[in-house]
Amino acid sequence: MTSQEARMIEKEQNMSREQLLDVILDLKKKAAEEEAYRAENSLALTAMAKEYQALVSQRDALQAEVANLKKVISHISDVSRQRANEIFGRSTEKLSDILSDTPCREDVDEAPKEPTAPASPGPTVPRKNSLGGRHTGGKNKKAGKREEDFSRLPQRTSFLLDAAALDSQYGEGNWRISFWHRHQTLEKCRPTVYVQNTYTPVISVGLEHVLTTLPYEAPLWQRSFASPSILAEILYQKFSLSLPLNRQEMLYSDSGAALSRQTMCHWATRAAFDFFQPVCDYLVLRQLKVPYHQCDETTLLVNRDGRSAGTKSYVWVHTTSELAESAPIIVFCYELTRGTEHLRKYYEDFKGFITCDAYCSYQVLEKEKQGVIAICGCMMHMRRRFAESLSLVDKSSLGEEAIAELPEVKALLLIGRIYDADEPLKTLSAGERLAKRQETVKPLVEEYFQYIEGLDTEDPLMGEKLKDAVNYSKNQKEYLCRFLTDGHIPCDNGFCERSLRILTIGRKNFLFCDSVDGAKAAAVMYSIVGTARANKVNVYWYLRYILENIPKHADIAKTSKFLETMMPWSSEYREYERLRVSQVMGPPGLEPNEYSDRPRTPRKKKMESVDNEAAKSA
Repeated sequence: MTSQEARMIEKEQNMSREQLLDVILDLKKKAAEEEAYRAENSLALTAMAKEYQALVSQRDALQAEVANLKKVISHISDVSRQRANEIFGRSTEKLSDILSDTPCREDVDEAPKEPTAPASPGPTVPRKNSLGGRHTGGKNKKAGKREEDFSRLPQRTSFLLDAAALDSQYGEGNWRISFWHRHQTLEKCRPTVYVQNTYTPVISVGLEHVLTTLPYEAPLWQRSFASPSILAEILYQKFSLSLPLNRQEMLYSDSGAALSRQTMCHWATRAAFDFFQPVCDYLVLRQLKVPYHQCDETTLLVNRDGRSAGTKSYVWVHTTSELAESAPIIVFCYELTRGTEHLRKYYEDFKGFITCDAYCSYQVLEKEKQGVIAICGCMMHMRRRFAESLSLVDKSSLGEEAIAELPEVKALLLIGRIYDADEPLKTLSAGERLAKRQETVKPLVEEYFQYIEGLDTEDPLMGEKLKDAVNYSKNQKEYLCRFLTDGHIPCDNGFCERSLRILTIGRKNFLFCDSVDGAKAAAVMYSIVGTARANKVNVYWYLRYILENIPKHADIAKTSKFLETMMPWSSEYREYERLRVSQVMGPPGLEPNEYSDRPRTPRKKKMESVDNEAAKSA
């Protein structure tokens, strides 16, 4: 016991009962106050803890939101720069071109630079880029290229000589022709539109004078002034040269022909269904017999398709494989949507391989037709993602060594080696191509995927575009490597995409189709024109060949034997084109002072006698 406690006990012993009660009451009061303080303090601590946890949660949410906003800003920035590159930059996937370009951007934070004096012009020297690609000032022309180009054209020869002018300048008889210089120019005769009046007799037969009208041979449509020549020209300019009908209307108006766009549109739509649809249907039958296909799709705007304004429709394009050992066939199909139903319907009886992009409908089709249809990937789409990612990288502050270490550059160089090894094999047969691919291409493909699989897509420093490119290669590896198993399968879908350009260029000019019938007619015509182009025939003469022959054989126009003669690779058409080209209207007549044969030097009698004496003495 301490001395303080002893004194307190001694003091309490000297207190009276009333004093002790007062002390006890005072202590109870203080204890109650202390308990109340403790309870209040406990509530305050609990409230503070809750508030602290709320602040921590709010901080974590804000940090997550900031990180998400950074991703969104980065994505918007990439999309904006990519769009600027598409509008103002060069459309290329070539590595050397991407490295030489700088991303299109607005450096608003930088002070304007002082203008520098332009460099003095000097000779253009080809230079080799350390990362591949060669910059050249121009291409050397092949010797005899002009003669080869002009060999298929009709020739017009003239000798220009004005003897009277030479006599007045040099004196009569004082000049002679030593030799001739040839000057070649390419000339064009403007097309002529004319009216053909054809009369068919009405025969009076017998004493009763029964009138009989001899039929007009195979008109396109009864009482129509459309002819195969004018209709073939309209269709050729519309679907091969991408010239809209309103511009054709102006063209014919300048030639003196009042041919409205409404009339031409009606002709084109009706001709597609009446004359070209059977040919297109036969192309589909022939195409489905080939087990190697390529496929792609693009958008098309149709005004009156029963849906809200601005709703996009789709056009699918199906081609035989670029490496298939058969005549190339290209078929366009119009559909309201991009759904898998079109693929199910088109490939219902098909068995083989389809090269395409990574659109999910193709893989759904493969799962539904497992063992019947196999989907093959496109290395061009794989390369394009790395090219887009590299185009967004600011390379202005990087040296060549730093640029060479970029994942996009390494991936593009590896893909380039694959293409360099596979491209020369296109001239080989399928068996030889497959053997060479196993020997030279397969190790390069394995090296590429080994590098891709070593990249960490969880790295926060990796851009979203690069992550997308890496994940695409990893997810599509099975489909991308399938071309190594068959020599008929191309490594990319480039042939099909190039076949689509005939439609996409035309779409930029005519913008939309007004009706579903117009869109279906356009698909039929693009199928005919695209197949003709792929078989390297004259599109105009091929269209005219069909228009001249289908009406004459309306009763057998849907038989396979007759339709085989309507194919662009048929011997019947090839002979038709050869005869038509040889019968093309020749060049116009000669102008004054021009001679078709080489003229002799005009000589006077005196000069001739002198020449004769000189010849005798010699």
